[in-house]
Amino acid sequence: MNRFVMLAAAAAMSATAATPALADNHAGEELRGQTVDMVFADGTRNSVFFGSTGVATISNATGQSANANWFMQGDQICLRAASATECWNYSGRFAAGQSVSMSSSCNTASTWTARNVNPPRERVAPMMGERG
Repeated sequence: MNRFVMLAAAAAMSATAATPALADNHAGEELRGQTVDMVFADGTRNSVFFGSTGVATISNATGQSANANWFMQGDQICLRAASATECWNYSGRFAAGQSVSMSSSCNTASTWTARNVNPPRERVAPMMGERG
């Protein structure tokens, strides 16, 4: 059984979860409110819904689900359930329907495919006073 499956099982047994410390930068913003399908090397399939407040829902192929928290830590995207945390290397924005191979802090390999993503945030320059 891979680490992520055990992580989801631990979350299902826990009624409480820590509140995540959300990153100030925009890394991972494309996943807020979106679902990612994950396939592990052993064929295990999970879906993760990345809630807008840092709460995640991990679901398996049989319909079981568990609550977790998600957050960015440096160049990693992390899931925490109960007292277990697993992080995956995040190399840049996800694109809808494009698979990305990732490795985790627990030495598990998986392929992530975002079903949909949020558009990039537009940077707006501060408004300057009008000249008259």
